[in-house]
Amino acid sequence: LCSNTPLVVFGSVNERMYLADAGKRASFIPASFPGAIIRRHTGTPFMGYAGATYLLQEFCNGLFDALFNILPLAGQMDAAQASPTRLDDESQAAPVWQAAATALLESLTESEPVLVRISAAKALRDRAEALTRALGLRVVTPDQVRAVANGARAETVS
Repeated sequence: LCSNTPLVVFGSVNERMYLADAGKRASFIPASFPGAIIRRHTGTPFMGYAGATYLLQEFCNGLFDALFNILPLAGQMDAAQASPTRLDDESQAAPVWQAAATALLESLTESEPVLVRISAAKALRDRAEALTRALGLRVVTPDQVRAVANGARAETVS
């Protein structure tokens, strides 16, 4: 299996065992016999209107399961740090981003799962801007984006 696990996997029992052996979590949709029959599907699994309905329903169920496993619970959301605000104060103005820093941010977020890509990009952007302010700078550079992507704090980067 690849290093990035897909959200949804169609297949037989073999693919399900491969996922389990690799320790990967993905929504599994039975796409061969006897799985489709066990799921009480009528007819041949992917033929006609019933097959299209089966595929769409199973895929949507897989996406909802993935979303449910990704979203934080209410208690976890309350414990999260608040998003920084943009104040009128000049010292709190949003730092300017170098083009190379923006490109690095985009390439780092492309490796994230589709469902969380926007949140991951926002969190990384906020941390890079906070680090830039903590260092007393006004421009976000690729070095600062790399530092926050690797988990560094303002005290460790100089």
